[in-house]
Amino acid sequence: MFKKTALIAGIGLALSVTAQADYQWEVGGFYTFGEFKAAVRNTPQGNRSKDIDENIGGVFGTWYMEEVDTSKGPLREAAFLDHASDITLEYTDGKIDTGKLGPNLNNDDQQTYSVSSRYIAEGPGWKLSGWLVDLGYERADINNSRTNIYNVGVGKYITENTTLVFDYTNIDIGDGGGDADSYELDLDHFFAFDNGGLKANLSYGNTSRKGSDDVDTWIIGGTWYLNNNIGFGAEYINTSLDGSDTVNGYSLDADWFITESFGVNLALTQVDYDNFNFPNGNGKLELEKDEIKLSANFRF
Repeated sequence: MFKKTALIAGIGLALSVTAQADYQWEVGGFYTFGEFKAAVRNTPQGNRSKDIDENIGGVFGTWYMEEVDTSKGPLREAAFLDHASDITLEYTDGKIDTGKLGPNLNNDDQQTYSVSSRYIAEGPGWKLSGWLVDLGYERADINNSRTNIYNVGVGKYITENTTLVFDYTNIDIGDGGGDADSYELDLDHFFAFDNGGLKANLSYGNTSRKGSDDVDTWIIGGTWYLNNNIGFGAEYINTSLDGSDTVNGYSLDADWFITESFGVNLALTQVDYDNFNFPNGNGKLELEKDEIKLSANFRF
């Protein structure tokens, strides 16, 4: 399990290094603490509630195929504004204390391993200038079950500061859970101001699984940058199963590049789930989630 002190040590190390602007490598980590609030109501056994802790940490490393120019806008958006191609490796480790819900449930210990890449084909006179390809693979080990996730995306910089990307994802669920297919369309645009700017995103996705209803997901969000170092963001996520059983998520975050090479981000998220009604009117499950995430990254 990752320790919160690892991030603090990383902050001290990064601040001791001389700042630099352009970069070709980026490394970082995060720690997430979440709490599911689960309440069972109106059952023959009465009412009961539990708070389920979630603790997850992770590290990542990114290599950019060419040096990233940081002079085009906010430091957090440097790779997007410079049309930079990259390869990223990430590892996470954590636990969700589901055992609190009952003696027959285990605490979910999970690790994920992932690799992803974005390649942007552009250059003077290129007929494919601005087209991009996203590729990714993730392996998730949850207790003794393994899930494999593959994705491929195709898109384009339709303006210098705008991307439109269509993505397909296949999810192979472990323990005979079958396959799920997801299709997503993402639109991202950066509005440049005299100082700072606004990064906005809109996304729609549909996930289908044989024998189950489709799941639709809408995401809208944005980050307002006061200058090239400081930004404040907000995001709303709505997920619905066949037009009902909705999940609503809200998040706020603050982003600060303390130096041109070292940045931190603090995000707060709340997710509200529709009540789940038990068969034959034997009660319902009320569920919501609160989460705090601290992340840090260093570029060189």
